[in-house]
Amino acid sequence: MRPSDVRARRGDKAVSGERKFFRRDRLTGLIAIGAVGALAVAAVVFGVGMASAKYHLADVGGWLTSSKKGEVVHVNGLSGKVDGKVTLSGTAGHKMKVVQQGGVVLIVDETTGVVSRVDPAHLNVVQGIAYRGAAGMQVVSGSGAAYALDQSKGSVQRLDPMTLATQGDPIGLTGPLGAAAIDAKATLWVPVPADGQAANVQSGRAGQPIGVGRAGDDLALTVAGGSAVVTDFTTAESLILGANGVQVKVKLPSVVSQLGKGRVYAPTSTDGQLVPLLAGKSLIVLNSGNGSLSSVALQLPNHELRTPQVLGQKVYIPDQSSGNLLVYDAATNRMDAQVPVTGKPGSLDVFVKDGLLWANNPNDPKAVVVDGSGAHKPVQKYTGAVPGGAENPIPKTGGGDDGGLPTPRLPVHPKLPKPPITPPKHKPDPPKVTPPNQPTNLRAAAQPDGSIKVDFQPGGGGAATGYRLVVPAGLTATPARISADGPDYTFTAKGGTCGQEYEFAVAAVYKNGDHQSEIQSEYTDPTLSCTQPDAPSGITGTGTAQGAKVSWQAPPNAKGVTYKVQMTGPKTFTKDNFSGTSLTIPSIWKNGSYTIKVTASNGAGGRSASADQTLTGPAQHYVGQHAGNPGDKSFLHKVPSDDGDKSNSITNYNDQSVTVDCQKIGGHYQHPTSKDPYYSGSLWDYIHYGGHQGYIIGYLINTPRQPDWQNYNGLPLWECAG
Repeated sequence: MRPSDVRARRGDKAVSGERKFFRRDRLTGLIAIGAVGALAVAAVVFGVGMASAKYHLADVGGWLTSSKKGEVVHVNGLSGKVDGKVTLSGTAGHKMKVVQQGGVVLIVDETTGVVSRVDPAHLNVVQGIAYRGAAGMQVVSGSGAAYALDQSKGSVQRLDPMTLATQGDPIGLTGPLGAAAIDAKATLWVPVPADGQAANVQSGRAGQPIGVGRAGDDLALTVAGGSAVVTDFTTAESLILGANGVQVKVKLPSVVSQLGKGRVYAPTSTDGQLVPLLAGKSLIVLNSGNGSLSSVALQLPNHELRTPQVLGQKVYIPDQSSGNLLVYDAATNRMDAQVPVTGKPGSLDVFVKDGLLWANNPNDPKAVVVDGSGAHKPVQKYTGAVPGGAENPIPKTGGGDDGGLPTPRLPVHPKLPKPPITPPKHKPDPPKVTPPNQPTNLRAAAQPDGSIKVDFQPGGGGAATGYRLVVPAGLTATPARISADGPDYTFTAKGGTCGQEYEFAVAAVYKNGDHQSEIQSEYTDPTLSCTQPDAPSGITGTGTAQGAKVSWQAPPNAKGVTYKVQMTGPKTFTKDNFSGTSLTIPSIWKNGSYTIKVTASNGAGGRSASADQTLTGPAQHYVGQHAGNPGDKSFLHKVPSDDGDKSNSITNYNDQSVTVDCQKIGGHYQHPTSKDPYYSGSLWDYIHYGGHQGYIIGYLINTPRQPDWQNYNGLPLWECAG
């Protein structure tokens, strides 16, 4: 079908062949009001005569929005050149978002609620679906899955990422929802702050939600390196999720909870395991792979900063007041030169795709693409011909009239006022002293051994003779002093209490006439003096006559660690703040399959490990009784009921030792010739005797609780499985 043949527009009634799209009227907030079909578009294909022709876009590239013109353009990530463009009729000035993952490219018009799919091979829009309530809608795609969420009302609808048709019934959650994302296993994770939970959806079916905080906590989700991480800004904790719930809990600096709702920024996804959090002028970086944490107080302008993104070892912070990217290099603990995007105030959309970082202002012709080394290329989105051709040469980086961008400059630290120097009487005035600038980029990070490493950078200015660490009372610093020439600018502080926060400053020491003076830096963010322990290992469970016995091996950094033990299965059990590595649980005495979860915790957080175990209580030996005369038969049953199979029987076992494996409450039995209640009951013993086995009514075995044949004996006898 040619674009000129398409007549469906937003608001038109869907034709009969399109009714399969969003037919469920009960989908609140995500109700389809029309299948737009092949949306009327103008597809501009550079170097190709018509939109239906095959067109090969760069394999390493990204789609960027141009809201001012109602366009999306494809940019070659290696060259920074635009190599394809799609114009959506009637969308100029609308707020648009591109959801791109693999070969699926979805365009969300957040003004009208229309979701469309781009066909990269032909550079046209092949499907448009309209929604009501676009302002509360989020569309996510990844790992071959796609979902539409009404974040306000809490509805989640699975979509076919290629046709945008609904799949299955919508799932109702408690709104409002947090921003969702899809992990490497195609599981959709959704923060549900009202319930203090992280909901998960697999193949359109809701899984068991995971408790991650208290009801009403401010929650944010980041899928880092394919795994889900939930940050609770209210309690200042990050929780790394796994198949069995929370696997690692990391305590964050208190500045996270002090700033208030909406003032801490975290990305919804990162390519690697690093999760950057921006809290005011504090940059916190969590490694979701090992749970390590570092925090640095940056020298940042009082600008409108937004969600940081990480590429390699560098963190990029969008500065919407300047139209630039601020760059922090975690490897060197330095601020790098800013990356110019537009060079003027405006909203910046920053994301990582294909190992490249993209920064785009939807309302400006300029964008930028950054590679792993930090090198960047400017992008001109409004080009009308093939970039690099005679009509539109590739723009050059620079500050001339050729459309290039100004050379970035590092921020200049203001010099502090010179301390007044009173010349001594009858002596010549001492030479004037230029004090050094205060040290910068202080980064404090807790270490597994309970110490805290503090890195810094000299501030320049006047000549410093050395540096010392300003430590809280009770802590000591190593080395006591660092030479002005370094080369390493790292202190180690020891003596802290795990779970307590500490702040540090670095003083630049210099010679001020005939005495020593200091210029002190600002303090670091509050930092813990320990890291969360590793997960326990070697978890085992055994059935004993005293109950279930659980054992595990302590992690190597187990100093000051306590454990939480949880068992789920036929019976459940939880014990917290346990200090040993072995525990016998008298309340668990039923055979069956159990999941044993052990969490090692200290003041910095915790890590969990789980093991699935089948527990069986040990057999006990008791004497047979009431079996009648010699030669009389007592029947053994396959099930604990007199109605079962009676083909198996035993004789002559009075006063003989009988092996009892377990007990089971089953069908009620009454002796056929005696009305004495002693010879009735519902308790059955599963026994072995003389090569035979099966269930036998309880009064025929002299177990400890006789003559109670209605209730379990309890330990040392276990309940049979099933």
